[in-house]
Amino acid sequence: MRKKLITYDKSLQIQNEAETLMAGNEYDIKSLNVLSLVNQSNCSAYDCEYVSLAMNLGTKLFTMDKKVISEFPLVAEPLRDVEL
Repeated sequence: MRKKLITYDKSLQIQNEAETLMAGNEYDIKSLNVLSLVNQSNCSAYDCEYVSLAMNLGTKLFTMDKKVISEFPLVAEPLRDVEL
């Protein structure tokens, strides 16, 4: 909108569609878990939210973030190692 590439009305439409597509696919994570991960690493709370979610879901976190991979090697893996 700031660059005048889309209108305000179009941005509202896009946002509404995105929220509709995501409905029912949100996950709650505990702030205590996130802060604990922040405390034991050099990662941001934002990054630790993803680590915490992966841990809660019992899955790997595939990322290109080298710091996350370094700090959480049991959870995070480089995206390039994913086999399709």
